Amino acid sequence: MNDKQLDLGATFKTGAASIAPPSHVTVADLKPGTTINGIYLLTAKETRTTKAGKPFFKLKLSDRTGTVDCTVWETDLMPAALQVGEPAAVCARVTEYLGRPQMEASEIAVAPPGAAQARDFLPTTYRDVEELKGFLQFHIDSVSDDDYAALLRAIFADGALYEAFTTAPAAKVYHHAYLGGLIEHTVAVAEMCDFVAQQYGRVDRGLLLTAALLHDIGKTKELAFETTIDFTDAGRFLGHVIQGVTLISEKARTLPSFPESKLQLLLHCIVSHHGELEWGSPKRPKTIEALILHHVDNLDAKVKGFLEIVEGSRDARWTDLRNLFRRPLHVPRAAHQEDDFLPPAEDDPAAGRG
Repeated sequence: MNDKQLDLGATFKTGAASIAPPSHVTVADLKPGTTINGIYLLTAKETRTTKAGKPFFKLKLSDRTGTVDCTVWETDLMPAALQVGEPAAVCARVTEYLGRPQMEASEIAVAPPGAAQARDFLPTTYRDVEELKGFLQFHIDSVSDDDYAALLRAIFADGALYEAFTTAPAAKVYHHAYLGGLIEHTVAVAEMCDFVAQQYGRVDRGLLLTAALLHDIGKTKELAFETTIDFTDAGRFLGHVIQGVTLISEKARTLPSFPESKLQLLLHCIVSHHGELEWGSPKRPKTIEALILHHVDNLDAKVKGFLEIVEGSRDARWTDLRNLFRRPLHVPRAAHQEDDFLPPAEDDPAAGRG
């Protein structure tokens, strides 16, 4: 057992002290004046010194709802084995500073393996994942080309791959950077590609839909998402485009009758879906299907990125320029969001007046 690692039993024992079993309170629900006991992700650790010259630790602890500052006044409480990026079991008093909750830890220890899951620490899609799985299956079943349909079935029949695909984020930052983001993004791209295919002649719908469903399949190997979202070593060395090409090629080789010409067309869509060389695309689109996929993929990523930037800015008309687009963005407000259109609150004394 690691230094000060907690044993998930009737109590948590850390040296001479004991911590009761965790009853996690999310960061968003912290209330000053209470005592909490839960597991949080250690996202920052800094040694500081009081005015009297006594050292202490200043931490940042996170879960899927936010981040909170935590002070550890007694440095011997801090286990040497606890590193940034690992879950910590914490017993602390919740205080308040500048109107924001913060913690003062009385006990802190390494959380045992299996004590927490990725969903405890990482944001998750607001969409119903089971519904997204249904949409994914609908688009797979809608591919009428026998070869592409067989390839899709073979790829998504891999249980481990399917689990990763339906859980993974679509990016580390910028857009869909949360659990379930990959399937959410993929379903959106497939739906829009299907619509575009109906608007123009000479588009191979089977090819386009298959490419849409598989264009980011390599992200299941590019990204790690256990407690934080980060790149795997393979992700840093190769990226998701190359890993996607490899995965698709290997699976296609297991289908003896899969035509080489169709595989080349599909792989071209995958390697060119970033559109431009400077955007990390090994090739630029040379087919109508690859062109459509690139623009639809870029559209969904940019629109989602825009909405994530302006989220939480209800009272502001513009964002600052420190964002993906490097310019101030106008915060959209639908007509029903305008104050003049909102019904008065029930406790508003002016309610009901003509």
